[in-house]
Amino acid sequence: EDHRPDFTCRQTDSARTPIILEIVTPEMVEDPTAENRWSLLASAALMEGAAMNYVNDSAPLHISSAMKAPVTAIFCSTVPSFGFGPLGANGRVVETMEKLDCRPCGLHGYKACPKGHFRCAEGIEVAAFPTARDI
Repeated sequence: EDHRPDFTCRQTDSARTPIILEIVTPEMVEDPTAENRWSLLASAALMEGAAMNYVNDSAPLHISSAMKAPVTAIFCSTVPSFGFGPLGANGRVVETMEKLDCRPCGLHGYKACPKGHFRCAEGIEVAAFPTARDI
């Protein structure tokens, strides 16, 4: 399982070819009943209809792009120049403006900052996020 603040992707056990089975929100962790879970297709349909999807560099970014859904991708330890950014014209990227010699720290980032400061995330300005007016 890949735990992030906004969601959890439960994957198959295969390390070579992970397949996302479902996306779990914090509310679903608090109430893990079967009716409180979304299949991958249901998740994609919800993302497609959203005014904006705020995601990190992860599966929901790629699902949003595949659905041509509006998406704001937040890049911390990874960078969009790896080629994994939003694909559509309605995609936006939010990242720190600080030039960090440690960024990117890996192709997929880490759960904890190898340098111990996490400035790649802490340095993102709130003003960089689109507001309802911008959408």
